[in-house]
Amino acid sequence: MDPASDNRDPFLPQLEEEDRARIAAALRYMGRDLQHRSYAVNTERRELLWQEMDRCLALAERIDPQPGLVDRPKPGTTKPCTLITGASSGIGAALARQLAPSLAGTESCLVLTARRLERLEALAADLRERHGIEVITIPTDLARPEGAQELLVELQQRQLVVHTLVNNAGFGLRGNFNALEWKDAEAMLQLMVVACAELCHGLLPAMQQAGGGCIVNVASLAGLMPGLPGSTLYSACKAFLIRFSQSLALENRPSGVRVMALCPGYVHSEFHAVLGVEEQMQRLPGLFWMDADELARQTLAALEGNQVVVVPGAVNQAITALARLLPEGVVTALSTTFSRRYRNP
Repeated sequence: MDPASDNRDPFLPQLEEEDRARIAAALRYMGRDLQHRSYAVNTERRELLWQEMDRCLALAERIDPQPGLVDRPKPGTTKPCTLITGASSGIGAALARQLAPSLAGTESCLVLTARRLERLEALAADLRERHGIEVITIPTDLARPEGAQELLVELQQRQLVVHTLVNNAGFGLRGNFNALEWKDAEAMLQLMVVACAELCHGLLPAMQQAGGGCIVNVASLAGLMPGLPGSTLYSACKAFLIRFSQSLALENRPSGVRVMALCPGYVHSEFHAVLGVEEQMQRLPGLFWMDADELARQTLAALEGNQVVVVPGAVNQAITALARLLPEGVVTALSTTFSRRYRNP
């Protein structure tokens, strides 16, 4: 191809359109990553990263012109925020309601994300009216492989710096592992393992640079048990979050970043209705259940301490203690009986 005959910039004229787009996308991704990293370094280093970001974006535009995806941050325009995933209902919504009063009169805002925008907007409107705080809603499906990265980019574009991250989004699957549709199992792993780790990885540097911050990974009592038949992936995902949080807490103790794994038991929410076992679960004695707002209150109280794995409620704590003390065979038999009676009759 003769460069003079190409009506575009003759840079790399031999590339096909698809290849140009692919290279430009990679450069834009690098630009977003450099911008994100800039929040965790000193002013001098930040300016160098911004210069590299500008070069990446300019080169991307030269190869494949598109509207800019990343704007250079303006000094003094960043806003601290608390981010809650899965905030449209249940534990996430309850945590938002409990956290909102503490943000009144501060510069911090509350960022709520979930798939259902209409529910997020309804909750946000209520919190704005009640507490006079800024609440931002960002609809995101974190079960998609691109979901977490898209959320990180959206936060960057809005100049939001997360000082408190609550990884709450999750769902359950009913039935034996081999009977599950793999697309559903893959979505669970993406949402409850990969996205949680990716958000921590993406937001942690700014917390470290600030000398403090908070990460709450909402796990489950199920993650502390040997395993429930019919709940293979769910228990495994929650067990991962617990171990992940413990290691992350140790690594970040010198930086002042607080990391906690919350391990609730049975909470009144939509969880079991969506799972299709609400009728069976209603037979479970009331003492096993906790109200979502009460769980949120206990969670915020626990954040004032230094315990990493937090099991709220006396009954849940007793169950955890028994699971540790009893022989594994006994615990396994009890969990199997429970599962047959309440989850997979």
